[in-house]
Amino acid sequence: MPDFLIEEKGNYGIDCTSAVWASDEIHQAYHDCGLSILCDADFVIETPDRILLVEYKNANVPEARAHVPKGAEYNPLQPDKFNKLVRKYYDSLHYLRLLGKEQPIHYIFVLEYPKGDSASRKALRNRLKKHLPFQLQKMTDAGIKLIEAVDVVNIDEWNDDRVYGQFPIKAAAQLRVL
Repeated sequence: MPDFLIEEKGNYGIDCTSAVWASDEIHQAYHDCGLSILCDADFVIETPDRILLVEYKNANVPEARAHVPKGAEYNPLQPDKFNKLVRKYYDSLHYLRLLGKEQPIHYIFVLEYPKGDSASRKALRNRLKKHLPFQLQKMTDAGIKLIEAVDVVNIDEWNDDRVYGQFPIKAAAQLRVL
């Protein structure tokens, strides 16, 4: 298990030294099996009582801004971006179930973007909640949960959270890469 999970641009990472288990391998596993049609969350962090399924997007870093057309800004509510975010949750379930990871899943979107604020993150969280299987769980009332919670936070909110903050997000240069 890696001690640090580094996001794809290499700017930030999550310190997972206190995790039961952590991984960023879903994407590679799907690719290796010819399942690249599936989308996946960036990171999985297991605690004694839950799975944190983490999607990370930082549209504030220069590498991300370089790919945005002039005058346009990242908008997580854009239909294609939002639908992909929802799909990443569902498509990651396969991998977790095959590994026997049955703890309650908390899907967290760590999001930094130019016009992001607490109100926009809350609106995104509320919209995500409508597209994730919360209602289906209630309707079936089988006692089985596919998801326990969904959250949208920025890096500071992640680091300040009682649970998420056990796995601080830091600039990659601050992490000890072994």
